[in-house]
Amino acid sequence: MAIDNDDLQLFQIIYAQYPDKPMEFIQEEVLKAKMALLANSEVLAAKAENDKKAAEDNGPRFVELKKSDLLYKTRSEIDNAITDDSITCCICGRKMNSLGAHLKRVHHVNPKDYNRVCGYPEDTNLMSKKCLVKARANVEKALSMRGSRGGRKAAGQEHVVSE
Repeated sequence: MAIDNDDLQLFQIIYAQYPDKPMEFIQEEVLKAKMALLANSEVLAAKAENDKKAAEDNGPRFVELKKSDLLYKTRSEIDNAITDDSITCCICGRKMNSLGAHLKRVHHVNPKDYNRVCGYPEDTNLMSKKCLVKARANVEKALSMRGSRGGRKAAGQEHVVSE
């Protein structure tokens, strides 16, 4: 029977732990360790396969949002949810800078459905006004950097190819 690198490493580790034990003992321990590793890898492979199937089957499912799910239901409460400094989730009342990820992660709600149920226009950005200004400025900056030779010219650097 040929010995591969994994078997040799197992042997070296076990022999280092039990240098005074007989060779039969070391071989048994190597065999036990190898069987445990194989069983563990089979368990991990089965778990990975199950996780993959669950992800394919379940995917990013969203819960259907209804007006009755909202904590803030009146028109004035909903209209006042977006301020300069924060946006308040009409489902749970939590204040933050932006709602998109919160709606998906915490409530499993599609932001478009949220806008529809809350009565916001479809294109409403679910973020505070300051956050929206900052996001737009970042987009403008990124676009201007792209338009200036990958950003080198804007940063005062020219790309020089040496011979």
